Amino acid sequence: MDASERVSWADCPNCGGLVAVSWRDGDAIAVDCVGGCRLRLERGRISAVIRDPAGVLGDAEQMASLLEDAVVEASEAYGLSDFRVAAGLVADTWADILREEGRSLRLTALATAAVREVGARLHRQQISVRPRNSRNASTDIRVLVVDDHPLARVRLTEMLAGEADISVVGECGLGSQVVEAAARLRPHIVCLDRSMPAEDALAATRALRAADPGVRIVLVSSGGEARLDVALAGADALVPTDAGRHALLRCLRTVASRGTECPYCL
Repeated sequence: MDASERVSWADCPNCGGLVAVSWRDGDAIAVDCVGGCRLRLERGRISAVIRDPAGVLGDAEQMASLLEDAVVEASEAYGLSDFRVAAGLVADTWADILREEGRSLRLTALATAAVREVGARLHRQQISVRPRNSRNASTDIRVLVVDDHPLARVRLTEMLAGEADISVVGECGLGSQVVEAAARLRPHIVCLDRSMPAEDALAATRALRAADPGVRIVLVSSGGEARLDVALAGADALVPTDAGRHALLRCLRTVASRGTECPYCL
């Protein structure tokens, strides 16, 4: 979604369900009903093909409150301190539900964008009350997280978000997305789950190494792996999941500085 776009919510004049209203530069540009009703947008009002028009704003404030509650509840349930991470988990769950129900891709994108927007707003409110410091974020180690399990991505992102010198710049759920995401987000390190299905993590590592020889690649594995195979694929480190938080953080910092003193570096 473009940075100039936002989403609000209204009642469908046909089925009474929720309607996602997409706005750009202050103008309502499109409407999508969760129930799949055919709607049109004329002069700032929503109308069904055979029903009376309804106001565009509808119960937008109520929906925003529901989304905020969902993000806060997810944050509390999983012990997450960053609302953006909690919003990502809620957005992924909602997207799965909408896809299973056969909803349109546009509606799914609008719904998940609305959740992430709520998470970003809560995060801004959260940091606005924290003591300010002079840390230069441009010196952070930029990390791209890649794992096919949403909760695993959430956990790793949350762990890294608490480190003063590390910034998670994005995440992927498929190995096939890694090259494009790395080109777009320019991470210093790509942290991949070794056991991803579909495109194998080693294949993703080879593709990423061919596309960007300078990026550092750390594989996280829950099983015994042949270090030579991982090294030949182009990875810089192989960290077992049972090594623990401090071992992974140490490895990421070592790899970022192009050191080799950590036992998991290749």
